[in-house]
Amino acid sequence: MVTTMRKNMLRLLAAFALLVALPALALGAEFAVVKGGKLNLRESASTGSRSLGKYASGSWVEIVGSGSNGFAYVRTMDGKRGYMAQSYLNYGSAGNEATVRYANGGYVNLRSGPSLDDSVIIRVTSGTTIRILDDTYEWNYVSVPQSGHVGYMHDSLINKNVSSATVTTRNGGKVNVRSGPSSSYASVGSLRSGTKVSVLNKGTGWYQISGGGITGFMSTSYLSGTGSTVGSNTGSSSGGTTSSQIAYVNNPRSTQVLNLRETPSRSARSIGQYKNGTQVKVVSYGSTWCEVYVGTKHGYMMTSYLSFNGSYLPPTVYATPTPVYVPPIVYVTPTPSPIYVMPTPTPLVQLITPVPQQPVPTAGLQGTLAVRAGSSETAINVYNDASLTSLKVMTILSYGDSVCMILVGNSVAYVSTWNVNY
Repeated sequence: MVTTMRKNMLRLLAAFALLVALPALALGAEFAVVKGGKLNLRESASTGSRSLGKYASGSWVEIVGSGSNGFAYVRTMDGKRGYMAQSYLNYGSAGNEATVRYANGGYVNLRSGPSLDDSVIIRVTSGTTIRILDDTYEWNYVSVPQSGHVGYMHDSLINKNVSSATVTTRNGGKVNVRSGPSSSYASVGSLRSGTKVSVLNKGTGWYQISGGGITGFMSTSYLSGTGSTVGSNTGSSSGGTTSSQIAYVNNPRSTQVLNLRETPSRSARSIGQYKNGTQVKVVSYGSTWCEVYVGTKHGYMMTSYLSFNGSYLPPTVYATPTPVYVPPIVYVTPTPSPIYVMPTPTPLVQLITPVPQQPVPTAGLQGTLAVRAGSSETAINVYNDASLTSLKVMTILSYGDSVCMILVGNSVAYVSTWNVNY
């Protein structure tokens, strides 16, 4: 709470000092600029006195003493002293007066801080004259003389009676503000690249400016968006402007993006990157840099990459390919093929040795048992109750290839076929 009160007190003191100092500057400025063509520097305060030289419009002179007869006693930048007609000298403007623009409802809110989220102090009627206490950014710290209130108003809601400019360097560093319109004057402070200032008076090569709590002189080579005498390396050779207009990002290649820089320098921090066709609001135009808004973001873009006629190279859009389903690979162990065994070839001709066949005897045929030739056997085995019988005559009941069933007497027996004779 104490800190907030202290900040507000400092702002009020600064506002009071500025309100006192700036009108004095308008009435009796230490420096002035020649206007209306070449102006004679006279030896005395008279149009009939000897001319010490002629000085073109835009030439700076230092007011070193009070004059008379409508003449001011001056010192020129080349070191000469003499008198010049005051009607051909431009003393500049305090640069602190502005008018509230018309808005819906016919009034503009004066806020307690530099944001739409801050509370409203009072409503100021459109057309009211206000004083600019600080305009270093998009929100201006202003006073309303009719009510005595101080607070913040957005830049877009104010018509300023002086032009504005932006401090611009190639490396994003600081620039000296000097006590006079020449580098031979002492520095009264410095302003960082990107600082917005009010232009109080314009002369060849130098402007009288106010911003960042400092009033002094700065070389036009470090100011952009201010007018026809601005430096060619940063400003507009055709005249700068602070009125807003619409532009579009237009990179040389459709695949590129354009950086939004914190300050007008290639080395400044990038606070956003934008594709071709992105719409931006240009609030200050220069031949090299433009002060822009992209949505709510404030920064700087290079002029050569902006299109002001609505045409731009369409950005390249890469389509996301539709994924193709690839079935998983399944490894199958092959079933071994059966081993083919070549069959043994059947001979085309098969020789069969014929077995001599004996005629099958009719059952009931009588025969005799024979002993094999050359054998000393006198008896053969007859299979009838395992008895050994010597037989001579039998009746053949059944004849087989190897065994015959025979009838011997009243008994049935079996005997080898080879021992049967019939």
